[in-house]
Amino acid sequence: MKDKDSKTNNKEIKIDNDCIFSKENVNMGHQPEFDYLKTLGVFEITVVHIYIFYNFGFLLKFVKHISLILTAGALMSLMGTGVKYSRHHEIKYYIARGFVLLTLAQYFNLVRDCLPNLIAWWATGKPKFISRALLVIRGDILTFAGLSQFLLALFIKMKLSDITILIIGTIMNFISYPLFNIMKSPSNYLLSQFLGYFVLTKAESYFPICGYFVFVAFGHWMGGFYQKMVNKDKYCNRILIIFVPILAVYHYCRCHYDFPMLPSFNSEEHFMLSPGPDAIARCVAILVFLAGFYKIDKMLGKTPEFISHCGKNLTQYYMISFIVTMHMNVFMKATRGEKYTADFKYIDIFAFALLYFSRVLIKMNDKYIHFTITTLKNPKRKIVFSLIWILAIISVIYIYPKVDVYANQWNNYLDEYANDA
Repeated sequence: MKDKDSKTNNKEIKIDNDCIFSKENVNMGHQPEFDYLKTLGVFEITVVHIYIFYNFGFLLKFVKHISLILTAGALMSLMGTGVKYSRHHEIKYYIARGFVLLTLAQYFNLVRDCLPNLIAWWATGKPKFISRALLVIRGDILTFAGLSQFLLALFIKMKLSDITILIIGTIMNFISYPLFNIMKSPSNYLLSQFLGYFVLTKAESYFPICGYFVFVAFGHWMGGFYQKMVNKDKYCNRILIIFVPILAVYHYCRCHYDFPMLPSFNSEEHFMLSPGPDAIARCVAILVFLAGFYKIDKMLGKTPEFISHCGKNLTQYYMISFIVTMHMNVFMKATRGEKYTADFKYIDIFAFALLYFSRVLIKMNDKYIHFTITTLKNPKRKIVFSLIWILAIISVIYIYPKVDVYANQWNNYLDEYANDA
C-alpha cells in the first residue's frame, strides 16, 4: 500500500511539472502581475487625460501609443478577473456591487464635472461651462463597471458558462460598430445619453456596454483558467513567444492600412468601441502584458510597494488624478482662456507628480480619516447614497433647461464655442 501511494504521489508531481493547467483551482493566491497592469492602466489614463487637456510631451507620446493597444479594456478585464477570484459569488453580491459602482460614478460626475463647471459658469457667464456641467450624467468607466456587474449577474443567474459569456460579449462587440452606423441617435439629449450607456450615440457615451462588455467577459474567463495554472513560467514563455510577433504585425497593419468595416485607428469610434478584431487584439495584448509583468516581478524578486499600493487602491488613484486634472483644466480655461496650454511645460513631470499626490492623499486618508464611500455602513451608507442621487437629479433639473448645445466628445466639449470669447 505504501508503494502504491508513493507511485501516485510521484505521478501527481510529474503532472504538475509537465502541464500548464490543472483540473482543479490551485492558483488562488495574489497575482502580482495584476497589480502591475492596474498601475500601468491608471498611469496611462492619467497621462492621456493630461494630454487631452494640456499638451504633449515625449512620455505622453509613448503612453498614448500603449493606450491604443490596451485602453481601459485592460482595467475592465481585471475587474472581470477580480470577480472570479472573489470569495462572494452570490447574485445579490453582483447586484450590490453594481449599485455601489453606479453611485460612485454619480458622485464622481458631481465632483469632477458638475461642481467646477457650475462655479466657472457663475463666475464667467460663459455658456460652455453650463453645458459641461450637464456631464453630471456622462457615461464614465465607473458607470460602465456598475452596469456590467448587473449584466454579469444576469448571465450567471442563467447558469451560462464562462466561455458562453465570452462568446456573447464578443458578438455584442462585433455588432456595436455596425449598429452605431445604422442607428440614428435620439434628438432628445437626455434620451440619447441614457441610450449611450448601452450603445454608442452622439452623446457622452464613452464605454457603452455593447462594445466594452467583451473585456469584462474576457477577464472573467481569464480568471477561470488563471486559477487552474500550475506552471506559470511555461505559460508566460509560450504567450510571449507566440503572441508578441502577432500583435506587432497586427498593430503595424492597423496603423498603416484601412481595415474594411472598422473605424480608423485612433478615431473616436475606435477608442469608444474597440470593435471586432481590435477587441480580440487587445485581449491578447492583456495576456502579453501580464506575462511580461510576471517575468519582471520574478526578476525583481519583490513587488515594489508603489505597484502593490496602486493595485489595491486603483479606483482612488483614478478618481483623484482625474478630479485634479479636470479642476485645473476648468480653472485655467475660465481664467486664461483656451491659449494657456502653450505655456504649460513639464507635462511628463506633472503626470508623475499627480500620481504621487494621489498616493499621499490615499495614505493620509487610510492613516487618519478612514473614509471611503464604498466602505460606509448602514445607516450612513443609505444617507450618503441617497444624497448623491438627489444632488444629481437636482443638478439635471437645474442645468438642463439652460443648455442649448450639449458638450461631449463629439464637439470637443465646446472648446470652440462661438460665445466663449
